[in-house]
Amino acid sequence: MQNIFKYKSGFTLAEVLITLAIIGVVAAMTIPSLVQKYNERVRITQLKKVYSVLSNAYNLAVADYGPFENWGLAGTTDEVDDDGNITVTDYSGMEKMAEILAKYMKVDKWCEVGEVCFPHKVLSLDGDFVISDGAKEARSKTSFYLQDGTYIQMGYVAETYNQWGKYADILVYLPVSGNKDVRRGEHAFYFIITKKGVLPSGYQGDPSTPFNPTCSKRQTVYGQGCTAWVLENENFDYLKCDDLDWGTKTKCD
Repeated sequence: MQNIFKYKSGFTLAEVLITLAIIGVVAAMTIPSLVQKYNERVRITQLKKVYSVLSNAYNLAVADYGPFENWGLAGTTDEVDDDGNITVTDYSGMEKMAEILAKYMKVDKWCEVGEVCFPHKVLSLDGDFVISDGAKEARSKTSFYLQDGTYIQMGYVAETYNQWGKYADILVYLPVSGNKDVRRGEHAFYFIITKKGVLPSGYQGDPSTPFNPTCSKRQTVYGQGCTAWVLENENFDYLKCDDLDWGTKTKCD
C-alpha cells in the first residue's frame, strides 16, 4: 500500500526568527541613511526652487525699477551701546528692498514689527553658536513667508557696491516642521545681490563668503558659504567630511 503521507521540507520557527532578525538589523542600518538622503534631495529641490523665485523676482524688479543702485535704498546702519546692544538701527533700505522684491513673489504672510516671526532656534553649521534663540521679536518689516512655507529675510544693504562684491544679503529658511532647531548650511542659506544679479553665497571666487572656511564642518562659525555648493554639487557632504573644495574634491569618499 502506497504511503499517502509524504515528508514536506520547510523552515523551522527558529530559522524564520533568525531570518527576520537579520532583516531587521539590515533595515535598521540602511533605512536611516535612505531617509537622510531623501530629506537632502527634498532640501536641494526646495533650494533650487527658491533660487529661481529670487532670481526671477530680482530680474522683474530691475526691469521695472532699473539697476539695484537706482532703487534708492538706504544702507543699513547700527549704533551699539557699551553692553553691545543695538540701540538705533536704520532698516528703511531693507524694508524697501523687501517691499519691491515681494511684489514679484507669492507671499503668504508678512512678518510684522513686534512679532516672533521664525520660532526656531538658529544655530551655526557646527551647532556651537546660537545665531537666534527663536523668540526674537521683529524690529522691522523685512521678512515674509512664501506660500510653500519658505521664510525669506532681507539682510543688510550696503550704501554702495562694497569691497566684498555685493549690494545686499538675502537669507532663506527652507520649510521646517515642528519646533526643531535649524542650522545655517542645512536649512538656512544665504544669497547675495551683485552686479550680476542674485548669486548663491559661497560661489567659486566669492570674496565675501568663500566655501572654505565658511562652509567647513571643522572651521565654520555661521555656515554662510554653503549655498552654491548645495546648488551646484547637489550634496551636503560638507557635513560628513571637511576636506572638500571646488575643483578638487566635491564629495566624500
